[in-house]
Amino acid sequence: MPQVVKKRKFRITGRFLLLAITFFVIVFAAVFFGAGGIRKNEIAYGSVGSELRVTGVAIRDEVPVTVSKYEKIIYHVSEGQYIENDTVVCEIFRRGYQDESMVSYLNMARQIYAYQLSLLGDSANEILADVNARIRTVEDQIRDSARGDGLDMLQLEVALKALLEERANTLRSVTPSDDTLERYYTELANQNAGISSWRQIVKNNAGSGVISFYFDGYELTLNAAKIANVNVAVISNIIKRNNTAIDTDLSNEVLLYRLVNPNHWMYAFVTMSNDPLRLSAGEQYYVTFPDYSTDVYLASAREPIVTEPQVVNVLEFYSDIGKLMGIRTVNAIITKSAQGMVVPVDAITIENGVACLTVAYGDSQMKIEVDVLAEDGKKAVIRERNQLNVLRVGMKFIKP
Repeated sequence: MPQVVKKRKFRITGRFLLLAITFFVIVFAAVFFGAGGIRKNEIAYGSVGSELRVTGVAIRDEVPVTVSKYEKIIYHVSEGQYIENDTVVCEIFRRGYQDESMVSYLNMARQIYAYQLSLLGDSANEILADVNARIRTVEDQIRDSARGDGLDMLQLEVALKALLEERANTLRSVTPSDDTLERYYTELANQNAGISSWRQIVKNNAGSGVISFYFDGYELTLNAAKIANVNVAVISNIIKRNNTAIDTDLSNEVLLYRLVNPNHWMYAFVTMSNDPLRLSAGEQYYVTFPDYSTDVYLASAREPIVTEPQVVNVLEFYSDIGKLMGIRTVNAIITKSAQGMVVPVDAITIENGVACLTVAYGDSQMKIEVDVLAEDGKKAVIRERNQLNVLRVGMKFIKP
């Protein structure tokens, strides 16, 4: 009879299961772990979008102009007006000047006008018809402006002054002179000379730009020409409304106006030095200032200023400053989408205020300084800060 071979049943024991799990763990470790038991990952390629909401400080490209302290001022240009070099900005009257001098001068001018009309008789109406009509038009516009119809009161006052001078010159050229009129002319000239000794005509010599007569106390210490002096303390104190300009000695002078380049300005804000997301020099960002405008601005980043444990980030704009011409502290939303080498955010370390990535070269390691172009809390797009340290997609990096 043929021999019957009995089949043995294979049983999975606990010991066998333990050996199988151990085998797979060893294989997994060999694939994903390098020397010393440190996990290695590869730099990938991808895109990341980031958004940063901050409170910062507007820094204008402006020239503050100071003068000796004065008693009175008469403006010849309006707030926000664009002016060139040699534009007459205002007349200022030095300390000690009394308004009574001007009152006496105006009274004498009115007396001369009345006397000239009496000498000319009926012919005065024909001679002065045109200039008087123009004077009445401007006077009507001044009344309308006082009611708030939007007309520029200052420009109207300057126009009226010019017309009155034109009328006075016209009358002087056509009115036959006599001893009384000559005496009046002499008295008016003497009074004008007295006023002129107190008066200074201020012409703009700061270039071309938009003029402003409003100040916040930081103009002499915080402008584009002094951007190198900006630090964490300056920006933080301004945001806290602490005046950092108190050391400016203006005991004998006052700020008269500032001339602003409306198409060049900056915006500075502070981040922590251990935050990998900061501005990268030369990169462009989209910026909105939602409290003041829906406009989207394009700005370029300057080199961050690292002062442990914080960093001053500076954006530079070459577009119309708009409402920010008179604003110092402002909230901003900064966005950027970037493509390139992607690593997890937790792979980035901060060394002396600089973002770093540790890469593997065989069994050795190297820390490479990087710029974080964009990050979303999980992933970050990076680039080398030093072109001699080449990173590439597929290169192994080591998480801390």
